[in-house]
Amino acid sequence: MPWALIHYTLLCSIYAHPTSDWLVMAKLQLALDSELASAIDILSAVHPYIDIAEVGTPLVFREGMRAVRRIRDWYPQLTLVADLKIMDAGEAEADIAFSAGADIVTVMAVAAEATVAGALGSARAHGKRLMVDMMQVAHTTTRARELADMGCDLLCLHTAHDQQALLGSPFAQLAELRRALPTADLAIAGGVKLGALEQILPLKPQAIIVGSAITGAADPRASAMQFHERIRQYGYA
Repeated sequence: MPWALIHYTLLCSIYAHPTSDWLVMAKLQLALDSELASAIDILSAVHPYIDIAEVGTPLVFREGMRAVRRIRDWYPQLTLVADLKIMDAGEAEADIAFSAGADIVTVMAVAAEATVAGALGSARAHGKRLMVDMMQVAHTTTRARELADMGCDLLCLHTAHDQQALLGSPFAQLAELRRALPTADLAIAGGVKLGALEQILPLKPQAIIVGSAITGAADPRASAMQFHERIRQYGYA
């Protein structure tokens, strides 16, 4: 069986069965925030080394679901995230992205319960997954427990782009959540650099979301390969 088909089959199995041990190691998620042509060029170079491609929010604003459809058509083997950051009309907006080919859609943790529930209902109807972006949440652990109780699939600790210079990546929040919710599926995003993996990997997130450390590198392929190798060298017991 060709490797691409094996890889795709394994990912389908993983994402179809979201249990506490659904991953044996972190998945590398690449956030694509640039123009679509540039995103496609970067993916052509790095796709052997990433597990998840993210159509980032700036790319969604530029291209809409055309970006999701194009990347799905070109890279059917990759798990695909549409980073919509839904704040309202949860079911309707999630439906749009899932229908375009996304495997995971994001909703904001600060959205109303009805919005989160609507997006989650859409994910279940499509047989897909919902990631909740914890950005700007005042009481992270309390809100995370509420979202986990609702059945949300992934909780993403995320330092806002405009605050990264001041706050850095949310290592402390990730550690706090891992202690509070030891079986939850967690992700980390926001200014993640290669050197940060030493702090991140012991906390066993299910996804490590990297943007400019790969897409803005002089050699994105080499940078993606370094992240890929470091994650796999660590592994999870």
